[in-house]
Amino acid sequence: MNGSKRQVFPAGFVVRVFALLLIYTLTRALFLLFNQPLLNSFSAADLARAFALGFRFDAWVVAATMLPLFLLEVWLWKSRSENARRITSSFSILVFVIHAFFIFCELADTQYFRFTGRRTTLAILKLSSDGFEQTAQLLKNFWIVPVLSVFFISFLAVVWRKTRNMARDTQGKELAFQKMLMVLLAGIILGVLGLRGGLQTKPISPAHAMLLGQSQLAGLALSTSFQLTHSTENRQLPVINFFADERQVRTLLEVPRKRHAPVELKDYNVVILVVESLSLEYMGYKGINTNYVPFISSLSARSLFFDHAYANGRTSIEAFPSILASLPSMVGDPFITSQYSSVKMLSLGHELTQRGYSTEFFHGCNNGSMYIDSMAQLFGFKKFFGRYDYPNGDRDYDGSWGIYDEPFLQFAVDRMNQIKAPFAVGIFTLSSHNPYKIPAHLREKFPDGRQPFHKSLGYADYAIQKFFESAARQPWYKNTLFILTGDHTADLESPVFMSEQGNYRVPLLFFDPSGRLQAGISHRIVQHTDIFPSVLDLLGIDMTDSAQPLLPFGQSVFTPEGFARAANRAGDWFWYQEGRSVVRIPADGGSSFHSQQDENIAHAAHASPIQLVDIQSDTLTLAAPRAPHAEEDEGIVKRAKAYLQFFNNRMTKNSLLEP
Repeated sequence: MNGSKRQVFPAGFVVRVFALLLIYTLTRALFLLFNQPLLNSFSAADLARAFALGFRFDAWVVAATMLPLFLLEVWLWKSRSENARRITSSFSILVFVIHAFFIFCELADTQYFRFTGRRTTLAILKLSSDGFEQTAQLLKNFWIVPVLSVFFISFLAVVWRKTRNMARDTQGKELAFQKMLMVLLAGIILGVLGLRGGLQTKPISPAHAMLLGQSQLAGLALSTSFQLTHSTENRQLPVINFFADERQVRTLLEVPRKRHAPVELKDYNVVILVVESLSLEYMGYKGINTNYVPFISSLSARSLFFDHAYANGRTSIEAFPSILASLPSMVGDPFITSQYSSVKMLSLGHELTQRGYSTEFFHGCNNGSMYIDSMAQLFGFKKFFGRYDYPNGDRDYDGSWGIYDEPFLQFAVDRMNQIKAPFAVGIFTLSSHNPYKIPAHLREKFPDGRQPFHKSLGYADYAIQKFFESAARQPWYKNTLFILTGDHTADLESPVFMSEQGNYRVPLLFFDPSGRLQAGISHRIVQHTDIFPSVLDLLGIDMTDSAQPLLPFGQSVFTPEGFARAANRAGDWFWYQEGRSVVRIPADGGSSFHSQQDENIAHAAHASPIQLVDIQSDTLTLAAPRAPHAEEDEGIVKRAKAYLQFFNNRMTKNSLLEP
């Protein structure tokens, strides 16, 4: 067989490259379209820089797959052998399949980014069992992803097929050796240039996206395909060297550890109720949006309510290390699936178990989902109750995710009646999670809202109301401290909540039915990592002289307000807040940032390794980043550096509990 009949080279090969670059550029445009509320505060120039940088990431993805195919095509062009044809044809099919998968991933992230705030990495493989179980439902709810995938992959298939036949125009023609050599050299040079992502001194890496200075812009610029090929399942934290003396680091972060709570609720039961996807926005905060949770709002009026509370992550799996062990989500991957999940730490369950508490955890999803059962046990809760432990599983199963909230919360009340007091119980709801199922007889009870999510929030609020009504009839109710918060935000709508800070704003309330803990609204900054030490403080448990001190990532919400702070990792940026000032530092301490600073790229001048951002009076809107002043360098910036260094270095050395 004459090999020239199957040639795609060189004209057809060029068409394929341009088709791939076009498709990836269009997926980025769709990313911008679907995530427009997160990005509408940026100027056209900012978006253009992100697209320009994104093209370089796309060029790497195309070059990494097409350069080997190019070399095979040169071999086929020269040899015309049947063996060369078979190998080249098979590899061409493989390249097509790889890009079909990448296209699907790029389009999936146009939706998934709204929930995680970062591009997908290989860490998602550790959560794949949840995804596989929900595949049909996810494809139905996010139908736009498979529809667009079919369109783009079909277009690519047409290009792949058509370019196979372009060689017919040159059949029988022989090209001079000199021309072939020129094509070979040009292809190699352009391929290597694509693999480096430009002419800069260092090859392109995710760190280049940090030069845009904003995590949302970095998310737009990055390529999911690039992230998948550059991530590992076990991310290694870099060692940070802002301070030579590690003891100085702890000193900078230390807060008064004596008791500060206004009351001592000795031997009170503790119930921590975490509501799936409950953001502050959907409590009608400052009238910015509709209140979809009227009961929780009424409960907040009878509680000590914190309206400046921050989650320490963007997903459920990131919430519980923060809530139960004061460990913020700063690894870059979920703590429980990271290589650091075995570090020595203190946790609420263990501390209370040692003091005679019975500990149980309730989550109506499939046992093993999101590793919630593993985390509950890791953090000291002796018993876990999931879908498979629920006595009426078939009757109350939502057919997709787990047990409906209302019956499962009633089951939790029944179990608490059987637990020896004092007890500490964790409860995590699920009905306000996609696919947002509501029992048929209640579907007309709640307002539709603008998204299916809103109606399910109304049902979750109703289930929590019924839970408290049942709990109020129990003998242990008056002797129980209730803490309620959201695990993370989701599907935010209001532009003011689309800021880096707004993406983490959740409600947090402490409710004491006995009335000993005075109700009111506090505007101090608090975060999920503060819950664990606050519970100990309220129960009268003094950790001042403990041989293993509490971690400095969390503090009692009753400490003097001058110590209040919050911290998070947003993509490859770490941010640290005190008052209305936020410090941003590259999550690796700036090493990758500094390694890129001398590169000749257009947007480098718009970024700085350490930025300070002022928050406007609405507590949500951010001003433009600026360089910190000298006094800020010696204050908030130094504490932000200490916070990051303590986390990275102590986690790496497994020395969190050392003085």
